[in-house]
Amino acid sequence: MKRPWFKLRRRLAANPPRIDWRVAPEVAWRALVFLIALGILIFVTTRWNGWQGGAGWQSADDAYLQSDLTPLAAKVAGYVRDVPAQDFERVRAGQVLAEIVDSDYRATVAQAEANLAAATAQVQVLKAQQALQAANVEAARAVVAATAASLAQSGRDLARQATLLQTGSSSTEASEKLRTTRDQLAAQLAQNRAQAQAAARQLGVLAAQEGQAQAAVAAQRAGLQLARINLGYTRIVAPQDGVLGQRQVRPGQFVGVGSQITTLTPLPRVWVIANYKETQLAHMAVGERARISVDAFPGHTLKGHVLAFAPGSGAVFALLPPDNATGNFTKVVQRIAVKIAIDDADGLADRLRPGMSVIARIDARDGRR
Repeated sequence: MKRPWFKLRRRLAANPPRIDWRVAPEVAWRALVFLIALGILIFVTTRWNGWQGGAGWQSADDAYLQSDLTPLAAKVAGYVRDVPAQDFERVRAGQVLAEIVDSDYRATVAQAEANLAAATAQVQVLKAQQALQAANVEAARAVVAATAASLAQSGRDLARQATLLQTGSSSTEASEKLRTTRDQLAAQLAQNRAQAQAAARQLGVLAAQEGQAQAAVAAQRAGLQLARINLGYTRIVAPQDGVLGQRQVRPGQFVGVGSQITTLTPLPRVWVIANYKETQLAHMAVGERARISVDAFPGHTLKGHVLAFAPGSGAVFALLPPDNATGNFTKVVQRIAVKIAIDDADGLADRLRPGMSVIARIDARDGRR
């Protein structure tokens, strides 16, 4: 039995295939076009990053206006008495934004003042006691001196009595009485000296008590200062000029420590945050000129300069940063935030608001000069 490929071979030998040479040029042309397109694609993809980074003006539409947004919160607890500021109102530094009922805090200040007065009076009492004790020490020393003089006189009397006793001019009883008197005076002198020493040491005790009282005065003075500070916190004021956000509290509402009252934006101090692709940063540098177009105000061009570059891409600071070591890696062009200061707002300074979309263009040619 012959195999099928033998039959196919005989059939091809009997009827050889015919080549239509009229189709050959079209096939060649299509192949040439495909190769040229493939070459252009490869050339563009390999050179695209270089072309993009080498452009004179680098543009980014992933940009917006930014400003400092300061949340204002209560530092003491209490019920809100008044909220004189309105939503979106422009305020000045020191202007009252909200008031908390301060009766409790005023009472605390009065109590602290009374405590300070009592502590100060205690210091004065101890000083007076020190003066009195100093007088007592002098008196005790005088008693010691008097007793010592009496003891010396008793010693002289005893010596004379001994001479008289030897000559027979006096009795033994008189000598014993004088000796007893001398011993009593010696004991009394020792007692007086101990009392004088105790009185002198009492001065040291009073001095230590005065130091303790002085420390109590300092503590009460600090407590009074803290009470006055807390009283001042019942008036929430604007830390600087700016525009308020929406109020978060109303009169009669209870607020705790840290409860947000409102927000303050120090307008017109704004800047631009532009997220440029990493391939666009080749020739960018701090200080280069920038042009900003705000979507809300077509026809106006703001002038500025590059102020700073972010320390990393947005992925680095994300809540869940990517881990490229897992094996499923897809290369994605990262973006780096560039901070641009506005030098000339083209008359729009009072109308610019944080969050507005802009198109930022940076003259990267300055970095190659």
